[in-house]
Amino acid sequence: MHKSIRRTLIAAAGLSLAFTVGAGTSSAGTGNTNERYAQGSMSYNSATDNVTVKDLKADGRTFAVSLFGPASDNVRVCKVSGKGKSKTCNFNFDSGRLNVLVFTERGNRHWDIDEFHMDA
Repeated sequence: MHKSIRRTLIAAAGLSLAFTVGAGTSSAGTGNTNERYAQGSMSYNSATDNVTVKDLKADGRTFAVSLFGPASDNVRVCKVSGKGKSKTCNFNFDSGRLNVLVFTERGNRHWDIDEFHMDA
């Protein structure tokens, strides 16, 4: 919850700066990205295009990330289920922006946790 509020405040500040300066983007930046939530964690290594997800909660849900955007030719998903289990997915992204959706799922239902973008 605190990450979402912080990201909203940062995005609002970035948006107001974009209007005053004339251009700007919000991004997790280049290099490695690491995010941790109560339900799980995700990391991205831009040198290898590896995405690693880890399930941190025994709640019967799958922890997952979905990556899409100009740097990806289609939607890529990496998911894992089972407390303490992790999975590494190797993707071959082009250079550019990736949109990331972090979520959990069980059956046909899913719950969004966070969304952000980063550079591949």
